[in-house]
Amino acid sequence: MRILDIKELESRQVEDTSDQHQITWGRPNSNMAYFADTTLVNITAVVGQQTRLPCRVLNLDKRDVSWIRQRDLHILTVGILTYTSDDRFQVYHPENSEEWHLDINPVTFRDSGIYECQVSTSPKIFLPVRLNVEVQQAKIQGPKEIYIQNGSTIKLTCIVSTHSENSGTVVWYRDTTELDYDSPRGGVSVEIEKTPSKTTSKLFLTRAVKGDSGNYTCAPEFAEAAYILVHVVNGEESAAVHTAGSCSVRSEMQVLVVVLLVLLLSQAARYLRSSRGGRGVGVPPRWPPLGRPAQSTNPSFPPPGDPPPSPSGVHFGIFSDSVKVKKNPSV
Repeated sequence: MRILDIKELESRQVEDTSDQHQITWGRPNSNMAYFADTTLVNITAVVGQQTRLPCRVLNLDKRDVSWIRQRDLHILTVGILTYTSDDRFQVYHPENSEEWHLDINPVTFRDSGIYECQVSTSPKIFLPVRLNVEVQQAKIQGPKEIYIQNGSTIKLTCIVSTHSENSGTVVWYRDTTELDYDSPRGGVSVEIEKTPSKTTSKLFLTRAVKGDSGNYTCAPEFAEAAYILVHVVNGEESAAVHTAGSCSVRSEMQVLVVVLLVLLLSQAARYLRSSRGGRGVGVPPRWPPLGRPAQSTNPSFPPPGDPPPSPSGVHFGIFSDSVKVKKNPSV
């Protein structure tokens, strides 16, 4: 047996102490607690749905796992117990498992933020999880108001964008009454198509009659509803509606052109008034202009105060804002 000296024993004790406080992250063959995933997890949830914040702890032994809301440092759960009066928060922990997930059901917009999964090691280790909350919006393709000819098929397509396959049910209403697919009317059917990114609901009503007119609502369980107004009309009424619709577009363009013409004419009239010394339109300009007496070295040019000769031998003179005509003596 080798006897250890005091210095070697002290160094061995220091190494043991340091190992007790060392935190390993995902390292196998270790007795220390660690998280299976140490990266920042981003979870996107939808208002009204359930979401789960993941946390897997290995080598937990007898240590406790807690969930903390970072916004107000509120302790939500410790172990399998809930430490908040809000019963929407629960721990998902199958017996003898490594899973310590936090369930929130249903999610509200205020729940967005960072949550921490903490383990009571010394020192503590924690895993941050960011929760993003969105509000889904349903959308019915096409305009907000449509006209369907009597006897044809009404086809409405509603799309709900979602980040979860569990988008809930989609219910159709006409006015305030839920559509009954087994009603005596018949010819009412719905097609549902679900993908990881969206849910599409298509409503069909064959052999449309005027009684099918109304406000149709696409109401998903976890999204804001969308609306469309449907009018069922006869053939003549349908033609009149389409003509009115096209005429309304043309009338708007005509109004715009008229407004532009009025503006241009107004600018032109203002320019003419300013160029004629403030006199009305139709009055010929003075000769010479006021304040500028005519000076010419050409003896054949008329003296100041006389109007210039016209080719026809007729002079136009302005006296007291009246026009007088006199014959050119040289003609």
